[in-house]
Amino acid sequence: MITHASDSRRVYQQIADQVLQLIRAGEFAVNSRLPSERDLAEQFKVSRPSVREALIALEVMGFVQIKMGSGVYVCKPNARKQPAPVKEFAPFELIQARALIEAEIAAQAAMNRTDAHLQELEQRLQDMSTRSAQQKNPLAADREFHAVLARATGNQVLASLVEQLFDARMGVLFSRLANYFDTQATWEQAIKEHRAVLRAVKAQDPERARAAMRHHMERAYKRFSVSWLKQTEPQQASTGHASTRLAATPGRATGSRAETSQAASQTTKAGRSTPLSTPLSTPANRKAGGVVKR
Repeated sequence: MITHASDSRRVYQQIADQVLQLIRAGEFAVNSRLPSERDLAEQFKVSRPSVREALIALEVMGFVQIKMGSGVYVCKPNARKQPAPVKEFAPFELIQARALIEAEIAAQAAMNRTDAHLQELEQRLQDMSTRSAQQKNPLAADREFHAVLARATGNQVLASLVEQLFDARMGVLFSRLANYFDTQATWEQAIKEHRAVLRAVKAQDPERARAAMRHHMERAYKRFSVSWLKQTEPQQASTGHASTRLAATPGRATGSRAETSQAASQTTKAGRSTPLSTPLSTPANRKAGGVVKR
């Protein structure tokens, strides 16, 4: 193993570094396709979401190119570009953190909300629906919905925390990953989930509000993962027509709560990958060993 449990880097950064070592060692030539996400996850003994985050980081740094419906390909090095490592929250960890925190926020909001809060939540939900129908990105209205919900708890620390968490999902990794998968269909599903949260808050039912928010975040995680597999692993791609993509909100990064994978079904509750049967078999990989599990 070339990494240790004390390594302070995120798991996706460790994976990205190891894949980059293989590229530089000549294991993967320019324009060649990298092994599948499944094979990389098995080789490194990590979850498939961690592999996905690593590939996005490598794309941001200019070492690989993701071709929708085809795979991930090695790029020709750009001598004029000296990309810096991407260091920010891992997208899937961020979703998991939001699920824990915002489920409780929804429960508190159900107990403390006012009629004014309900009116704001209704308006933000309507804004999301309108923008989605116009094939525009509803992300800004989505952020405001969650911010209003947090303010409804009456706790300013929670309100500030939710804004910080939501802004973190607009980072370069999350935005790049989400740009591939924002569609009108996925947003419409997310809007239905927001509506379920609002109904529970309106009914002043904290248990139902907690469950509705947790369900929303779990579905977001799965949508993100399923979309990734359909788009980049042709053998698992759907034969149906692709959903209509949404235009980005001007001046803002485009993230998606339409996020997330079959990989979720390949992981345990602790986020580790289920052992798979087809390991990557390049010599350099056998020498490299694995990375620590998330």
